[in-house]
Amino acid sequence: MSQPLPTPQLPASADATALADYGAPLLRALQAGEPTPVVGDAHALVQALARIALAVQGADPARLRRQESWWGRLLGRDVTRQAQAQALQSQLGVLVLQAREQAQRLQGHLQQRQAAIAYAQTAAQALQHWADAAQPLLATLPAHAQAGLAARVDHLQRLSALRALDAGQWQLLNEQDQALLQRFAHIHDTLLPAWRQAALAGQAQARAAQAAQAADLQAQIDHVVAAAQARLR
Repeated sequence: MSQPLPTPQLPASADATALADYGAPLLRALQAGEPTPVVGDAHALVQALARIALAVQGADPARLRRQESWWGRLLGRDVTRQAQAQALQSQLGVLVLQAREQAQRLQGHLQQRQAAIAYAQTAAQALQHWADAAQPLLATLPAHAQAGLAARVDHLQRLSALRALDAGQWQLLNEQDQALLQRFAHIHDTLLPAWRQAALAGQAQARAAQAAQAADLQAQIDHVVAAAQARLR
């Protein structure tokens, strides 16, 4: 927030217009400083990870067949999926680059959203502060004037609650996106390099242990991607 928010300014008189306008300077300041909401697109990163997982599966046709149901194999879905996997396998480097770009974009959205969270929290506190500051004045006003100020105080309190709810929802979304970025980092930095090494060693030396290691790493990649996909359902 570039400018400090105005502090509570109690009405100088019991004039109905002044009472009904209580909190207006704060509301104008909040509207002027309102940041642009950033939703972000976690789906794009999840889809990029799913393509990487499918490309990795292209090295193990038997595993792809096992993943399909009996009915799916009867309809030839395993053959179609194998063809897709093999086509993607030759583009694995490009797929990783695309996923990295999506992760960087999501990280930028996460940082922008954090600023919106801080703004909403500050706004909620300021609105409640103005509402609280007017409470002692209510008891000193004549009955006909109390209603106008009470309505204004209630309005400020409701806005404060909404801002606090916004901050909580944005924070939850940030935490979910951060978890997705951690899954991407685990695949990108740990699982995928280890799978490549094991797969190349298995091809060169035809060792059962290397092939088993590659299959295990592939299963871990599948598991991480499935967890990321489940988060968006």
